[in-house]
Amino acid sequence: MKPLRLHRDERGFTLVDLILVIIIVAIAIPPMLALFIQVVSGSTFGVTVSRANALASTLREEIQSKKWDDNDPWSVILGPEPGDSRATYTDVDDFNGLDESPPRDSQGVILAGFTGFRQQVSVCYVAETDFDTCIGGPTYYKQVTVTVTGPEGRATQLAMVITSF
Repeated sequence: MKPLRLHRDERGFTLVDLILVIIIVAIAIPPMLALFIQVVSGSTFGVTVSRANALASTLREEIQSKKWDDNDPWSVILGPEPGDSRATYTDVDDFNGLDESPPRDSQGVILAGFTGFRQQVSVCYVAETDFDTCIGGPTYYKQVTVTVTGPEGRATQLAMVITSF
């Protein structure tokens, strides 16, 4: 029996082919690895934004649950009364100037798992014709802005207008 001969195009890889593949793969891996690292680190963005939104919404709901104002006539100076703490806030304007890092609950207890987050609140009077511009005097409307900043420095902001009617 005659030995079987392979045609030229039926041969396997040559050493040159193998070396070229190794060089191409070695050149391609570092950029792909860098892209993979960037994608993985960026995937936490959605989680952080969701957590910041949840913190902002919770604080906004807490503020909405309070009275519009303690004083009659209304408070000219917005902010907590002397000696007040977060647990004793009774009206909307007590939250003016709130700045907590790490965030706390309505009783002033630090919220576990939110290290690096910061909650801030500003309250001001606004005119009935312009809810975006703070004015000095008492009106029937208060603008409350809740800002939560995540560990990466991205801020989530919720604003609402509360009326005394």
